[in-house]
Amino acid sequence: MDLTSEKEHWAVWTVQARRFAKRQNFADAVARMKLVRNSIEDAIAGVSDETEKVRLAAHLARANELLGELQSQYDQWRSEIAARRQHTIDSAAEEMARPLPNQAD
Repeated sequence: MDLTSEKEHWAVWTVQARRFAKRQNFADAVARMKLVRNSIEDAIAGVSDETEKVRLAAHLARANELLGELQSQYDQWRSEIAARRQHTIDSAAEEMARPLPNQAD
């Protein structure tokens, strides 16, 4: 297994996840970081050298940390959307009670 190319893939995917989050595309950001985490876990399972396992475990810890951050941002973003939707639903009766602006002739 060539871990150099794997580490490059993880780095690219991590940058992509951060850029997705920057554009508030949290669903894709979380999915991309889960891909990184799963790929690192697979690499750890395929390595027999203990020093390399320790290095990969450090990568895994960082990936899990970033995944946690992105997941919390995603949850916060979804709760804000849910609050706005609930406000719209709650104010619907008031809005429907208002007269129409101009009646058609």
